[in-house]
Amino acid sequence: MIAMPENTSPSQGTALDINLSSQSDRRLDVDAKHQLIANVLKEVGCDALLVLAPENFAWLTAGGAARGILDTEALPALYYNSEGRWLISSNADTQRLFDEEIDSMGFQVKEWNWHQGRASLLEDLCQGRKVACDVPFSSCSVIGVKLQSLRLSLSEYERACYRALGQIVAHALEATGRTIRQGETEREVAGQLSHRLIHRGAIPLSITVAADGRSRLYRQGSFTAATIRSYCVLTVTARKYGLCARASRSVCFDQPDPLFRKEHDAACKVSATYVASSWPDAVPRQILASGQRIYQITGAEYEWYLCPQGQVTGRLPVEIELTPRHEDVLQSNWAVSWHASVGAAVSCDTFLISEDGPTAVTAPENWPLKRIRIQGAEFVRPDLLLR
Repeated sequence: MIAMPENTSPSQGTALDINLSSQSDRRLDVDAKHQLIANVLKEVGCDALLVLAPENFAWLTAGGAARGILDTEALPALYYNSEGRWLISSNADTQRLFDEEIDSMGFQVKEWNWHQGRASLLEDLCQGRKVACDVPFSSCSVIGVKLQSLRLSLSEYERACYRALGQIVAHALEATGRTIRQGETEREVAGQLSHRLIHRGAIPLSITVAADGRSRLYRQGSFTAATIRSYCVLTVTARKYGLCARASRSVCFDQPDPLFRKEHDAACKVSATYVASSWPDAVPRQILASGQRIYQITGAEYEWYLCPQGQVTGRLPVEIELTPRHEDVLQSNWAVSWHASVGAAVSCDTFLISEDGPTAVTAPENWPLKRIRIQGAEFVRPDLLLR
């Protein structure tokens, strides 16, 4: 299938009428997911569902998070039957969770005293009932895989949330890239990037700041006290609305090193190939094989083996790692992050898959673009910013 050009405007696409500041749109999404759960309970022959995994908590609450709770055994849970839904929480957290995370979302509450622990309340809820759970717990039927298959298909509300998150991630990367100074350390730049994300409500999950070719050695790095002299590659994964997005941008001071320019051009060609193939029913093994051919054509055939190339993303940064062994096809309304790397260069962004083709979630906002033609269609990838 010949791909259409990727959408470079984060304001385009569907779900434009969703108001993320309105509780009513979010409540409709929560209600629709309750109906999904009711259908699943009927299908698996259970009376109720117990939800313990944080990613499913975020999914079913349309973005709720258990911030500030350090003990995994004290995390809030959800309990569903076909008629009602409940927050299960410690008395130390209930009020804040309702005020900050699930206000007006239609949840009732079941509470445990912090000093007694969660386990006994969960056991009581399961007593005498046929209960399903998203993770192994007591005698519950485990249906985590079934819930993940539902979770991966993003609703209209979630796609609107993703576009808003993508704008935040792209803005943070690009604003940081435009203000980096020679002589700053990777740590200082990571702090600037983190500040811009948190300032707009996004939580950084992973930040890589790689100066002057350090990413040639470490394909999945972080940041150090190394000083930035000639160029820098920024990669970030951030979460907001319970969703995760990943992207990269690269900055050079003066003219780029010829080797780094060659590496960046090759990485852009590979990532554009991945994007061009990101359609519903595409087979990841075939997509990766296409990218591997571009690595070979650009003289970087061994680079493909040095780090993961992409993943289906969503409520987790990595919902499904895309490898040649993965045979399940991509689906409409899934999100995917592609991460091509050649030498010190990285070309990474997050995309929504639809029947109309891939749409960039983390599309460049104010950044130089590199245009690449694939099978007659033009794709744009973020180019090097020359400072």
